Amino acid sequence: MTKYHLIAILINILIVVDIVLITGTIFLELPPAVEVGIYNFDFFTCLILLIQWFLELYNSKSKGEFLKKPSNWIDLIASIPFDAILVLMLPQLNILRYLKLLKLLRIMALFTRFFNILESFIKTTHMDKIIGVIIFTILIFTLVLWIWGPTYGLFEDFYFVVVTLSTVGYGDVVPETFSEKVIALVLIVVGVFVFSTITAVISSYFTNQLIESEGISTDEINELKSELKSIHDENSELKREIFELKEMIKNNK
Repeated sequence: MTKYHLIAILINILIVVDIVLITGTIFLELPPAVEVGIYNFDFFTCLILLIQWFLELYNSKSKGEFLKKPSNWIDLIASIPFDAILVLMLPQLNILRYLKLLKLLRIMALFTRFFNILESFIKTTHMDKIIGVIIFTILIFTLVLWIWGPTYGLFEDFYFVVVTLSTVGYGDVVPETFSEKVIALVLIVVGVFVFSTITAVISSYFTNQLIESEGISTDEINELKSELKSIHDENSELKREIFELKEMIKNNK
């Protein structure tokens, strides 16, 4: 995993945690010390998001196109610490109710930003189809174990399938009969393939994001592939000619 991948994951985690914390300050009565901690965390998150936003603006090929996208303005709104700015600008005003409205606005913006990222991830990776395959696999193997595995009940079969498919394998529920062991073996193999696919898909997604962040277009990638293929063909032709030359030298001897 590259630094870019790690930073992207950490920022998404920050967004989710910030949404939960801000929501808590709106609907719950929290001790002052906790509210101060949440305020500081939110301010730190805003700084990170603002830095990311301006870096994306700076690195974009067309600043105008970047600023025309509504999603980028939503990201900017989600990155502004309205409560801190409003308190500094209007320190004498009782702004508690306004702060709640602004926090709600930021929560909506953060949700939109997070789900835009999630939607892009699902579209690019077809993760919805992979999740559908996983759910279908869990249901089928649970049903098969329930029918041909007499040792446990339906819930234990379901639990065993989920634990085995996820390659966790706690070992508290184990197959006892021959048929259960055969089903478990097949399930283990399926689990390895499923989660290998998920790992490959996620890695491919972040690689594509890294390529896009570096400003490399799809046409440039295809051109590079074409050049590499041409070099490979030339090398093959050169090897063939060298081989023919060696054969001619041997024959002349």
